Amino acid sequence: MGNFYNPVRVKIGTLNVIKDVLDTIKPQYSKIILMHRGGDFSESVAGRNLYKSLEGFEVKQIGVNISNPDVEDLFHYYKQIEKFDYQCIVGIGGGSVLDLSKSLAALKNMKIDSTTNLRSVIKQKLYNENQNIVPWIGIPTTSGTGSEVTCWATIWDRENGVKMSVDSEHLYAHSAIIDPTLTVSLPKGLTASTALDALCHATEAYWSRSSNEISRIYSLEAIKRIVNNFEKVVDQPGDIQLRKEIALGSLYAGLAFSNTRTTACHSISYPLTLELGVVHGIATSITLAKVMEINFKSIIENDKLLQAFGVSSVSKVQGLIEHFHQLSGSSSKLRDYKANEEIIEKVASNAFTKGRMDNNPVALTQEDVKQILLSIY
Repeated sequence: MGNFYNPVRVKIGTLNVIKDVLDTIKPQYSKIILMHRGGDFSESVAGRNLYKSLEGFEVKQIGVNISNPDVEDLFHYYKQIEKFDYQCIVGIGGGSVLDLSKSLAALKNMKIDSTTNLRSVIKQKLYNENQNIVPWIGIPTTSGTGSEVTCWATIWDRENGVKMSVDSEHLYAHSAIIDPTLTVSLPKGLTASTALDALCHATEAYWSRSSNEISRIYSLEAIKRIVNNFEKVVDQPGDIQLRKEIALGSLYAGLAFSNTRTTACHSISYPLTLELGVVHGIATSITLAKVMEINFKSIIENDKLLQAFGVSSVSKVQGLIEHFHQLSGSSSKLRDYKANEEIIEKVASNAFTKGRMDNNPVALTQEDVKQILLSIY
């Protein structure tokens, strides 16, 4: 049993629908923040098409050339747009761009004078009281994060060694535009790691304590599309139909976990990224099979989960994940990321993010997490 809610308007097609989407936002407005990946974006086909669609609006561009944004990065971008009276944010990029877009939508007109102040705003969720939150539009250029259909954004605080979340139902995007052609230029490693992140979103949503009938349908569909097309899209990156299958898998995974959130795999991944620099999609998936084994007897209709993965038993999932890691050019062993006993202890002790680890169907102890990490050392 359960309830499912997601208010994001989803457009599946081409970037050209942006003008129609903007026209649906009422009241009409004239000033837009455009957040994108930076670099040569303005010279790309997508960039030129987007600028043409935004003619008639006053647009302030923000190029984002970072990944895994830190609270200091968020403050930096906040100061850049503080004096521009923006009425909407359009974010086109990977999860980092979308998370920053979402966060800046929440902070409109708030008085923030330092990163220390911003930390307090995020920790105390003071943005929930902000009457000036603006609508934002998410246009993903990777197929993995699902940020375009969730109401939270990950912001890191490396100085204090923690991961924070800007999180409010007011932060669902007004619209999401899914254009698979935007992912064609992704390098193999990023194609693979983001798809693995989406695979974890879908799987963790399936067994989450908050799982419901609708989220599980989205989860299974996402898993099938990603598993069945993973190797093919890595080998044939220019195939638009394959890109569409992975994009839809990511979207369905995002819709699934938008209602359930993630569980132990993501909770363990945060310190893995902080301590060892493991790319997020690899960090989440590196424990997926081990956590699945622990959770398996507690999972509703676990046979359907195995069918979606195309395996006959839970023990076969580890081999599948290792194969996917190999295709991505990554390792499934922590030793290859320079882990040691001290770091494993530290990761295990910092792996208990509230709302993630306690969302796992089986309660894990610090010793349980340590044993999971040692099993993949």
